[in-house]
Amino acid sequence: MPGIKTSHLPLNPLPDLLPPTLLEELSLTYQTDKSNQVRLPGTALVLCLLHALLHHPKLTQRLLEEIYQQQTGQSTDHSTFARRLATINPAYFQALYQHLYDKLTPDTPRTTLSTLRVRFLDATTVTLSAKLLSFGLLNKTSNPNKTLRHVKSVLALHPEGFPQFLKLCRDKADKSDCVALGDTMLEQTQPNDLWVFDKGCHDRKRLLALHQKGSYFLTPQSQQALQCQEPVFEATAPVQDQAPAKGEASYRLTGVCCATFGNGQETAKEQACWNELPLVVLFGYRFDERKAIWRPLTLLTNLPLEKASQRIGPYSYGEVAALYRERWSIEAFFKFLKQYLSLDHFVSRSENGIEVMLYMSMIAALLLIWYQRQTQIDRGWRSVKSWLAFDVQAWLQQELTSLFARPSPLGGAVPASPLSKRE
Repeated sequence: MPGIKTSHLPLNPLPDLLPPTLLEELSLTYQTDKSNQVRLPGTALVLCLLHALLHHPKLTQRLLEEIYQQQTGQSTDHSTFARRLATINPAYFQALYQHLYDKLTPDTPRTTLSTLRVRFLDATTVTLSAKLLSFGLLNKTSNPNKTLRHVKSVLALHPEGFPQFLKLCRDKADKSDCVALGDTMLEQTQPNDLWVFDKGCHDRKRLLALHQKGSYFLTPQSQQALQCQEPVFEATAPVQDQAPAKGEASYRLTGVCCATFGNGQETAKEQACWNELPLVVLFGYRFDERKAIWRPLTLLTNLPLEKASQRIGPYSYGEVAALYRERWSIEAFFKFLKQYLSLDHFVSRSENGIEVMLYMSMIAALLLIWYQRQTQIDRGWRSVKSWLAFDVQAWLQQELTSLFARPSPLGGAVPASPLSKRE
């Protein structure tokens, strides 16, 4: 029957993605295990966090304590997890995430427009009272006795669905998406990257800098003044009032023109600067499904225009509009992280612990996406998560148990688990 998982995935591919030897090698590289941390070494922390994220919708320190005791047969306290999350080197988890990301999303050289790397970009926030959280972007409210902190992170999503964690915002200026998104793109971009993002990042100077780095963008017009230089396309039929039929495009193009930034009041030197950024502007209407009305939406891109073939870069006019519509996939991914991978609250309220948990949530997300594609389960993420948790349970328990029966890399022997003795 389609969509019904009838057999488990072979065990070998699962530990191959995150081999225990890699966990231990990186533990040594990033010095995660000091002499007073043998009871909860870095490898054990990763395995306990992964176990908890896959088996439970909400993660807590006391839950981690119970998982540790159940899986290893040894006792610990939830405060041990609190201390480890607050002090362990986040670069260890970043390296694990990067290893998994590179293994699942092999990169290819991008030398022509036909090999653009599309990256949907946005930021997500989790909010808590400033009385409980010392880290994050401070935000005062209308209530003088209430101040909130936003933990804001910037992520990218590839059309294939694999996420990339790019930045944890720390500076006050990052409250603005122009700064948080714009500076992140400038730091991360490579030639022939195509960044697709909403109108929150509208700074012209940052868009020009992206263009000068050999990358491209697709975004709605926001506050920028435009000088249309040459109309390229005009629709002959007016936009109808009725909702689009099933399978029909929800964006109706009314015109395309070449343009530059500027309002006609710039100096010759300023306008010459903006002329270095040739724009293609798409005018049209997007159907708002919530209010059942057509709303104007103007899109900007610096992809080169091919007038003869009516193409913008490798895309037709309609495909450019459809590509921007796909940007919604990153909004759906944020909901997925918060609903299924415990990113809507804080297991640790320290900056260090928050960064660790962001990387662990992304590791779990990569595994879930990979697993769904391997098994073709099509009954929603709750079902995918349940089956993945079931399939890795024995492996996680085996690794946690054997971890405490191995000689310590610091010298001496780690006590054998009571669980292994019973076996």
